[in-house]
Amino acid sequence: MKLLKFLAVLVILFTQFAWATQSVQITEQWIREAPPNAKVLAAFMIIDNQSAESQTLVAASSPDFERTEIHQTIEHDGMMHMEKQEQLVIESKQQLMLKPGSYHLMLMGIKRPLHAGDEVELTLKFANGEELVIKTPVRKSSLSKESTHNHH
Repeated sequence: MKLLKFLAVLVILFTQFAWATQSVQITEQWIREAPPNAKVLAAFMIIDNQSAESQTLVAASSPDFERTEIHQTIEHDGMMHMEKQEQLVIESKQQLMLKPGSYHLMLMGIKRPLHAGDEVELTLKFANGEELVIKTPVRKSSLSKESTHNHH
């Protein structure tokens, strides 16, 4: 049993080290907790491109959801709506913040109930073939401070 715990710690450390040493680093990732019957959630994070070249996020996936899409919240004629994005370009030495009311990952077709404190594995896929697997915590959020996704 102690060996299994030791190996689990090594795997966690290696995984975190592996994506932290890539040209793209992910920080402050989280998923908004939703009501029990919600079929759609949103993921947010900061994507930090430390490389000398731009990096392009082209897809994301999670074993906890049937489908994951890149979206942007857009205001058009006074109405807020979501637009699917085929990709997100993160320029060299720049950060892109995925946040409520802006760019985000739409997580659709939830496969298990998720509550604050749970963790979701997300795989981010970049045009250069790089993939980052990150653990993303589910947390409560203040609706007064952030936009909601009730219109999906």
